[in-house]
Amino acid sequence: MNAPSSQVVRDEGHVAGPEPFGRRGQEPQHNGRTTPCGCTYSPVEAKGWFNVGEVLMSRSRGFAKSGGVAMIPMHEADLQTRWESLLRDLFNEALHNLAVEWPDTQSVEVSYRDLERWDLDFAQSMLVQPELHLEASKQAVKQVLVDEGHGAMNPFIRIVHLPSDQTRAISHLRAEDLGQMLSIDAVTTKISGVRPRIYIATFRCSSCGHLSTVHQPNEQELIQPMLCDPIDGGCDRKARETRFTLVERDSSLINTQFIELQELPEQMRGGIQPERILCIAEQDLCGQLNPGDRVKANGVLFIRSQRKGGKDTPVFDIFLRIHSLERQNVPLEEIVITEDEEREIKDLARRKDVYELLTRSIAPSIYGMHEVKKSLMLQLFGGVSRKNDDGTRSRGDIHILLMGDPGVAKSQLLSYMAQLSPRGRFTSGMSASAAGLTAAAVQDANADGRWTLEAGALVLADLGLAAIDEFDKMNEGDRSSMHEAMEQQRISIAKAGINASLQTRCAVLAAANPKAGRFQPISDVPFTAQINLAPPLISRFDVIWVLTDVPKTELDTAIASHILATRTSGTSETLIAEGNALDPSRGVSQAKVNKGGEEILDTNLVKKYVAYAKRNIQPEPTKEASEMLVAYYVETRQQGGPGSDSIAITARAIEGISRLAEASARIRLSDTVEVEDAERALRLTRLWRMELMGDDYDETTLQTGKKTTVRSKERTILDTTRDLAAASEQGIAELNAVLNELDRQGLSRADAEDLIERMVTEGKLLRPRGYDTLMVA
Repeated sequence: MNAPSSQVVRDEGHVAGPEPFGRRGQEPQHNGRTTPCGCTYSPVEAKGWFNVGEVLMSRSRGFAKSGGVAMIPMHEADLQTRWESLLRDLFNEALHNLAVEWPDTQSVEVSYRDLERWDLDFAQSMLVQPELHLEASKQAVKQVLVDEGHGAMNPFIRIVHLPSDQTRAISHLRAEDLGQMLSIDAVTTKISGVRPRIYIATFRCSSCGHLSTVHQPNEQELIQPMLCDPIDGGCDRKARETRFTLVERDSSLINTQFIELQELPEQMRGGIQPERILCIAEQDLCGQLNPGDRVKANGVLFIRSQRKGGKDTPVFDIFLRIHSLERQNVPLEEIVITEDEEREIKDLARRKDVYELLTRSIAPSIYGMHEVKKSLMLQLFGGVSRKNDDGTRSRGDIHILLMGDPGVAKSQLLSYMAQLSPRGRFTSGMSASAAGLTAAAVQDANADGRWTLEAGALVLADLGLAAIDEFDKMNEGDRSSMHEAMEQQRISIAKAGINASLQTRCAVLAAANPKAGRFQPISDVPFTAQINLAPPLISRFDVIWVLTDVPKTELDTAIASHILATRTSGTSETLIAEGNALDPSRGVSQAKVNKGGEEILDTNLVKKYVAYAKRNIQPEPTKEASEMLVAYYVETRQQGGPGSDSIAITARAIEGISRLAEASARIRLSDTVEVEDAERALRLTRLWRMELMGDDYDETTLQTGKKTTVRSKERTILDTTRDLAAASEQGIAELNAVLNELDRQGLSRADAEDLIERMVTEGKLLRPRGYDTLMVA
């Protein structure tokens, strides 16, 4: 049985005593009392504090146990001995591997569970006195390696797998948590560059040349000696009487990095602003995280006074000094599914009406849009992302664009989907954040003015869904990054010495409004050209819906009735705030809810259904399903388009259809994509293509923003101008001659003038000698 690591002393009230804050390095005065493990100590009480050597513990800090029993920690030397025994007992092989891999590997991970099994009291004392334990473990591992003949190394012990009661949300951090070893589950929003920091600074006195060392506890301030200490052989001159010069080669430097963590979306209640905390990573922990990474950060909280007007205030900011990191980028691992819920999900997947049931469960307060909701259902489940043998990657996430007139409930759909999807995020293209939708390098005052990498909405939605409203109004920086972010699902940043590639493995659900306020169905300009988005960006979407607001008596009556019924069925927010009514959104979660006489699923159940399918189902297409998709692609290509330069479908489109089919199979929890899944994907694809462009769907129209008729007229103008210019001695065509010839070919003068003006603006035609002359560029 291992010796206990602490002794308990009965709390018998407060006794006056000396000030608890003694000079660092002062030897404690022992009174001869010892713990069972042989540790000598001399507790001194002062104003509610125990002073044990250099250790101060407060009864108000949560260290007291039942019955007024306070934990008294071991002396640091005894802690080191205990750590040496632990490492030799349990981690001999890990230390050997560390020595072999040094300096590529500089730390050994120690699970808290192993500490508990080895000695429960020892493990618990580590939680309340982490700094002592971490320093002792550092010296212990160094000594063990020397004893084993591995030479001089300076590795670290990283404690992981802390107990669940030590996990805190950022918004729940309180003064009682200071100084304890805690875990924070969060997402990385910002990182700085890795920079050297001095821990122990050595200064040379300019008067006598004496060297003085000063500990640097604050990474934001370099502390210089107050005097050249005569006890160490200095000249006894004060700082104002001499000058101290930093000697870098004799100082102790380590790598440091500032990291900003933000609360996870699932930890927040609706409408609450997520809180952030600034963290400091050191040594081999630097450079391990990128913005968007989900992580469990284990460390110790400390505080710094807020400064106003150059003075300290009694209000403090909380920081986290990170001691270990546990990456959490396993897809949707934060969603816990019980055995009963798993059985219920499997039962749902076997139902014949599961697709209709899930479709009804998407934004049930919004009337109609049945086919749009079907596509959103498939987007939730998504296809399978795969890495190929040649190193390339095929995305599985489905991107959907909603182009619509104002007032057709686009924003409501996006907001609901962000809540329904695991790791969903709702944002706007008009985001005020410097990082915008993608990412940006910004200077951060909290990180000493260093350039930091800040994550945008797509990076923070990694492995989830990004719902982006006002997509057509994003800034120019985001426009240039969105192509890579949506197709390759990463963002490359190279600015201010920061070079990084951030993951954006998320489905994008975007909404855009027409430039003219409303869509013009009868126009030579296609729908996709009536919004402020570049054609190459539009082509990244797998599904594109046009939502027009056209008066229809029967439909309008149904929509108005549904809106009024929804309003009256809700609960007054005033009554909820006064406590006179229950919040229906926070009631007991039900697996199935009846609303309006139709069965729908609870949002939490849908979220768990999606998480279960994504984690466990990776469907492969059957031969028959693959043949059906290939046949559709070849047949559509052969049909061509209405013009000579028309292309009815591209290879990118068939990839999108395949993703839709895989999502359909996931809903059934099937490991194979069957013919019915391929049919469902093709049916949906034909429908949205028909609504977008009718029977004459043309990829060239999508890529150029011009309908086939317009492109045909432009070719006629170019051919006519080229022929007339060739017939001229000067190689220049007269505008009137061009217009007359076009009129003879059936193109009206007014239309021709408008098209010529547009082609001049686009650079396809030139006016070499003024307005009345033309030539092909």
